[in-house]
Amino acid sequence: MSVQTRTTALQNEIVRLYFTFERDGRLFNPDSQPLVEIIDTDGVTVITTISAQLEYTGVWYADYYIPANLPLGDYYDRWTFQWDAYSAVTESVQIFTVHGLDSYINFLSIGINHKISNRVIQLMKDLSNEFIYEAQHIPLYWEQAMRVQQEDQSKRIKKYYYLTLDADKYIVDADAVYFNNGQRFTVFESLVPNNSTSSSESSSSSSESISVSSSSSSTGDSNSSSSYSSTSSGSTTSSSSSSNSNSTSSESIIIPTTTTTTTTEWTYKPILTCVGTGNPSTSGTLTKISGTGPSTINFVSYEQRTSRFSTVYSLAYKNWNQDPRPIVRLNNRIIDDGWFVDYNGRIYLDGLMAPEDSVNVSYNFAYFSTEEILSFLDLGLKMMNSTPPASILYNSLNNMPREWDAPVLLYAAVTALKRLIFGLNWQEKAVIFARPDDPNAASQAIANFKDLYTDYNTTWLEVKKNAKTMKLYGMSQTVTPEYSLPGGRSRWFRYMFKGST
Repeated sequence: MSVQTRTTALQNEIVRLYFTFERDGRLFNPDSQPLVEIIDTDGVTVITTISAQLEYTGVWYADYYIPANLPLGDYYDRWTFQWDAYSAVTESVQIFTVHGLDSYINFLSIGINHKISNRVIQLMKDLSNEFIYEAQHIPLYWEQAMRVQQEDQSKRIKKYYYLTLDADKYIVDADAVYFNNGQRFTVFESLVPNNSTSSSESSSSSSESISVSSSSSSTGDSNSSSSYSSTSSGSTTSSSSSSNSNSTSSESIIIPTTTTTTTTEWTYKPILTCVGTGNPSTSGTLTKISGTGPSTINFVSYEQRTSRFSTVYSLAYKNWNQDPRPIVRLNNRIIDDGWFVDYNGRIYLDGLMAPEDSVNVSYNFAYFSTEEILSFLDLGLKMMNSTPPASILYNSLNNMPREWDAPVLLYAAVTALKRLIFGLNWQEKAVIFARPDDPNAASQAIANFKDLYTDYNTTWLEVKKNAKTMKLYGMSQTVTPEYSLPGGRSRWFRYMFKGST
């Protein structure tokens, strides 16, 4: 089971919901642990409550397991917290979308993973907000998407086989290849033994009801009566008889019997997940072709599931911002569900789209990606290390002095503007700042960026000149004598008393 993001939440998977806390422009932790409530698609019903976990200063997350039968759609996570003990309670509501278990999005990846500390996150936000904000928040209205999916729909179907093994003893690594019934099966998920077992107890008690009959008879000229009362399950009945007649009543007596307790041993059933070229036999043996795992694996049954991929469309620019959420039009009609965007220039529509279908998307994107922003900051650190006096070198943005934040940000901004000015010489980049009513808009944007580059570069040269030389670390030397000269101690006492008069 994998961990999905807010935009790739899947049924039967865990979604990790992040929330960032900022106070006075800096990452800051609230006074207490935030409370997270998962709210249904109606926006009212609370499904469950989760306690948030701290990842870095100001960065919290909550893990929510999405049941396999949870309906698809948009759900909400409501964060409740206090900044300090004296402030009011604050609520903030976010949104995440649950997709089908067999959705294609589970296999998407941008090919790079980032682990960023809270200090570097703050530097990235400062660079984007204070120096190159407009380049990182570019709106694009209603771009027509281009279909990039092949027409052969059989290539977009993948079959998964879940084989129940005969014992929990197999250790198999992912990508191992096995053979059965003339078909190849590639292990999709690694398998290790699970030694945990549990038992379930059930107790039952029963009671037996016995009917006892009693009769009475009376003879004589006078009337006589007899009454009997029997109790059964909390109810009382009575019967009476007259003279010269026989009276019979039935009484139920409850006799408790012994209680029987049954213990059932529950055994873990190992499941091997494979991607195959065809159906295996009903039960049998898998024979290894390649990979890491046992030479043979016995299975007793299997279950087949089919994953159908979506129709894929591509758009011009990558690095989409998640806020605001993209708007999708299908044949000039806004659709709220049935699609997914990877925020990297592609949109996936459920089902088969006709060739004449028109898809238009409105989105907001950043000119620079996360890895580019990080590389700009890292280059700024290298420039500060090479600026004399360069006696101490810092290899990370985390351990550099706080006094270096401003010059590192300045040089990162200078580098970003240099890239921006150079990129606008190409049509694909220049069209971002072009306007239909002004053919010279792109050239004017380049001129504005050059003026801004000159200002940033001048400020950088001034700051780097004083960043190290005007503020040096304090140096001191303490000498402790190992002996005193004759009369030294008495002279010290004389100075002490003399100074006090």
